[in-house]
Amino acid sequence: MSQLPKRVFQTIAAALAAFVFLAGAQAADPAPWPWMEKELLLHIATGPNNPRNSEGDFIILDDGTILHVFTHFIGSSSHDNATACLMSRLSSDGGSTWTGEDKLELENEGKLNVMSVTLRRLADGRVVMFYAIKEAFGDCRPYMRVRQDDGTWGPRKCLVPEPSYNVMNNDRVVQLSGGRILVPIARHASLGESKLDFNAAIFCLISDDGGNSWREGQRVEPIEGIVYQEPGLCELADGRILMNIRTDGGAQYFTYSTDGGESWGKPFKSCIDSPLSPTLIKRIPGSDELLAVGNPLLPISGQNERATVTIERLNADGTEILVRKTMEHPERPVGPNWQYPSICFIDDDTALVAYFTWVGGIFIYKVKLSDLK
Repeated sequence: MSQLPKRVFQTIAAALAAFVFLAGAQAADPAPWPWMEKELLLHIATGPNNPRNSEGDFIILDDGTILHVFTHFIGSSSHDNATACLMSRLSSDGGSTWTGEDKLELENEGKLNVMSVTLRRLADGRVVMFYAIKEAFGDCRPYMRVRQDDGTWGPRKCLVPEPSYNVMNNDRVVQLSGGRILVPIARHASLGESKLDFNAAIFCLISDDGGNSWREGQRVEPIEGIVYQEPGLCELADGRILMNIRTDGGAQYFTYSTDGGESWGKPFKSCIDSPLSPTLIKRIPGSDELLAVGNPLLPISGQNERATVTIERLNADGTEILVRKTMEHPERPVGPNWQYPSICFIDDDTALVAYFTWVGGIFIYKVKLSDLK
């Protein structure tokens, strides 16, 4: 998980390796995406004093310019708790070309760092940035800022007042058709707890007044023997909310809400196989169907469980994979590879998909949805 210290994972590395080996006995992957190599639009590489560029999000501004804000690590360490600020790039031609230099969007406001950006245009027209501030090993909380007319960000607002460890992935906040804002949270430590729990409590922060005030919804029912982490949300065509949860159960787990994220039905193992890694799901514009981007299960021999990317077109409630295509990563470095996607729909047939690798930095591709039919 991007927001938990790496040493947490070292204690379970052997168990995870055995799990992936057993669970990886899947059918052969389909052919690699034929368009991916030719549609690499931007590569934000790492460099001196910048060991990692990572998770971020897109927003289309009033003049049609695309803004991509991402986490930019500073110094010599790429550790999840190392120093980082938020940088950006701009595109004025639908993502085909981008500005050549990183621009500072937000200084490091935490004692450790800032990261995990979501950019959203709310129903009232405001552009809002949600992001996490890390103050300490057990204190990571979500904040929000409203973009001003001059392109700067207004005063910050904390969504969780008490010190606690809350994972909020990039590109995960949603505003429902009725106006309610939901922030999916994986809480690994509450106020006063001295250590992080690998298995998180999953719930939504809820605002019914445009982000002025926030409260916590009900927890998702735990399942014995299954680790929960990093939830995502998608409002379905029928009005229900789909939550997908990163787990160690060989797949994303799904649960639905029929009351706007207040409470959740019984979670179940979905059709999206995955290792302990995140999957991003969004509804396709002009369609009831969904787009999912994540990592599939792989045989452990000679590969890392995040060395491959899948993009899937799902039916309206996410219970059936209609089309699945796979891309082998161009680098294939040793260690965790493809991480934390974000998606920006340019039109009914075009999406930008961004991801990062620990070694290579950020990659932004153009994907034609018509290739997924």
